[in-house]
Amino acid sequence: MDSYYCIVNLPGVPVRDICVLDAASDPAAEQALHDVARRWVGFETLYLYCGERVVTVLSNPALGFAEPLADLPIPVRFATAA
Repeated sequence: MDSYYCIVNLPGVPVRDICVLDAASDPAAEQALHDVARRWVGFETLYLYCGERVVTVLSNPALGFAEPLADLPIPVRFATAA
């Protein structure tokens, strides 16, 4: 059985946070995602997954469109990817 989780993107931050959700179906996971959105002030986007399958993406309407992240130097990119 796959787990539901969301990846939290914050504006201008090159790393992501992961939040595991207590849900057994897509509708329950989407409700849990909205609960995370209410608690996580300042998020840019929340990507909801079930295993490797994308369920939905929620963006913060207060922030408008996301700004592209600046490129990181190659050594930093490899150092933070692991």
